[in-house]
Amino acid sequence: MTVLVPLRTVLSAPRQRLKFPMQNATFPFFPRFPHVTCDNVIRHIGGSRSPRLVQHHHMKFVHSCTASRQKLRPGTISPSAPLQRLAWFSPIYEITPVFPCNPGNVTILDEPQDFYGAIERGISTAKRRIVLASLYLGAGEGRVRDALKTALTKNKDLEVHILLDYFRGTRGPKDSSVSLLSPLVQAYPERVKISLYHTPAVGSLLKRLVPPRFIEGFGLQHMKIYIFDDDVLLSGANLNTDYFVDRQDRYVLFRSTASISDFYADLVRTVSRFSYSLVPGKVTTATSIAVNLLPPPASLTGGRVDRPKLKRVASSDMHSFCKRWHEKTSELREQLVERRATTDTIVMPMIQMGQLGVHQEESVLDRLLKIMDCQKLTEKEGRWTVHLSSGYLNFPETLLRPILGSSALYRILTASPEANGFFGSKGVSRYLPAAYTYLETKLLERAQRLGRGESLIVHEWKRKGWTFHAKGLWCTPPGESSPLVTVIGSSNFGYRSLFRDVEAQAVIATVNEDLRRRLQLNIDHLYAHSRPVKQDELTHGDRRVPLGVVVATRMIRTML
Repeated sequence: MTVLVPLRTVLSAPRQRLKFPMQNATFPFFPRFPHVTCDNVIRHIGGSRSPRLVQHHHMKFVHSCTASRQKLRPGTISPSAPLQRLAWFSPIYEITPVFPCNPGNVTILDEPQDFYGAIERGISTAKRRIVLASLYLGAGEGRVRDALKTALTKNKDLEVHILLDYFRGTRGPKDSSVSLLSPLVQAYPERVKISLYHTPAVGSLLKRLVPPRFIEGFGLQHMKIYIFDDDVLLSGANLNTDYFVDRQDRYVLFRSTASISDFYADLVRTVSRFSYSLVPGKVTTATSIAVNLLPPPASLTGGRVDRPKLKRVASSDMHSFCKRWHEKTSELREQLVERRATTDTIVMPMIQMGQLGVHQEESVLDRLLKIMDCQKLTEKEGRWTVHLSSGYLNFPETLLRPILGSSALYRILTASPEANGFFGSKGVSRYLPAAYTYLETKLLERAQRLGRGESLIVHEWKRKGWTFHAKGLWCTPPGESSPLVTVIGSSNFGYRSLFRDVEAQAVIATVNEDLRRRLQLNIDHLYAHSRPVKQDELTHGDRRVPLGVVVATRMIRTML
């Protein structure tokens, strides 16, 4: 049965609420959406969405009108009411937690040395908790371990929790993260917890057949979260010497933000529940320190790891985590959708664990890029500018479609071959820079074919002696000079990020002019060492990709 409502009735009043008996929900119709049809109205109020959110969720029309290629002309936002701009992002905080944030407590770091300084200060000043989530702790970073030991010795109330990846953390018997951290576990067993996430995609057979360096392609713990009491540092950088010296990344420090820090600490704690634990073992000699790696108890069946069971338990834990924090932040969400919030900056954390059925990042990016594609969201004509950075350019189709179908100007930043972390490496990994050149070429070819050659520009980053690992997204409204929103975290926006790895990011939306200015300075800092490249450059001379690399890239693209 189809419910028919005259269009003039739908648009007759600024806030007239119409009830549709079939959908059991109400929706406020705004006359500033003259192209909204009754079919679109009925489609968007369907389902079991919360009536309170549906009532205020007019941004859903953005998606409908964009998809149907209709011109959307929402009402302009008055400069005297900048806080209303945060309502543009209601499709995002509808599905994520949302936290208020004092923009003065947000510090944007630019250099690797700044990153190490923040880690060092955080460890030395923490009183209650230190929570570190990273891919691994580098073999040369005994100074991080020593700093943790000093802090634990000085402060008897301090607790330390470290989450690493199982395969990267155990690689190399003498210089692995596990061997580096074992003395802490042995010395402070009650106050130090070391967890190692093991992807459920890998079983004993794969471990025997695939070399350790390549088995990581099946899935990793890739989050980079560094918590010191109520401060939390989000980054894409690992705890390794090059990330402290000459490997460019991004780093955002949230100071005195207890609620945001609690969220990420709880995230690490939840992931650790279905991860391996490093526990003290028996000391066999006068000098050795023995530790054991124990699998998560919930994964065991008959004393052995049951991978299907582990996956079910992990997925259930993560969905419960997402639901719990969504409900905890419901008050601010309601204030935002009802235009009662007074904060000028909001933080919306998102996680991605494709193997466990958690797809927040995928959904958020899709919604965010569709918001950017509105024909007119400000008083000024023009289009949005989107800066998108990834050290490893390998966008999946779910991200390519909104990028290539957008009207926004995209400036994409990636590593030049010399700045790729695998440049000059040994073995087959030395071909990876060429593989990413091939993927970069295919992106430019496709953009040119779709008529986006002038509005999708790829920049390559190059700095002598440095490598590039920065990832992020910034969106600047038409006619303005600084971003309104940014994404910070661990994801490279690639296939592995969406479908294999464990990722944690945050969307920061702000109307605070000082924070927006500092976000723009961060963009300028990263792009200062880059230049735009053309498609022809990538297919000639030493940039020409060997046929064997092309074939191999196509075969293993989802693992890059």
